Amino acid sequence: MRDQFTRSRETGTGNKVTRQFSARLAGQPQGQPQEQTKPEPSVEDGVKDVVIKRLDAIKNKDEAAVRALLDEDYTKFDDWPPFKRQNAKEALDNEFGAFKVLSSYTYELIDFKSNVLGETALATFQLHYKTTMRNRQFDVTSRVTTVLKKQDSSWKIVHEHYSRFPEQQPQFYAPRRTMQP
Repeated sequence: MRDQFTRSRETGTGNKVTRQFSARLAGQPQGQPQEQTKPEPSVEDGVKDVVIKRLDAIKNKDEAAVRALLDEDYTKFDDWPPFKRQNAKEALDNEFGAFKVLSSYTYELIDFKSNVLGETALATFQLHYKTTMRNRQFDVTSRVTTVLKKQDSSWKIVHEHYSRFPEQQPQFYAPRRTMQP
């Protein structure tokens, strides 16, 4: 049996790595196409998929899609007022109210990481989003923690915590006063 391994690297913004594997077995005709199988999505990919669906539902102002992703006991700390823990009804009333004045929404996930702990998952990432509401443009970067739980064969969001990065500090600071003895 002879195995072949070929790796090619594509440069550019994606820095994509492509790997091709093929095996020639004794008696197998050369040049015959081999069946390619798609890799099984990981549990972590399933968690990220739910987070992306959640953000796409905001972008598309799709109330039904938002509701379908949330657990019945959902809670949220938002990066928009009110800055308190909101239960499902309050959080959704606020979010769907914002849909009425939202005219654009784009986002980027940065440094996404998920930890799956049995039937519970924790996703952490930075969310950079640009939105226009009431003809005002916002450019926001927040830290986000999303807690999910497994229900049947899908993940449901139990809690989200959004926390904006503090505004940049001024370049120069007033000298600190120290007490002299």
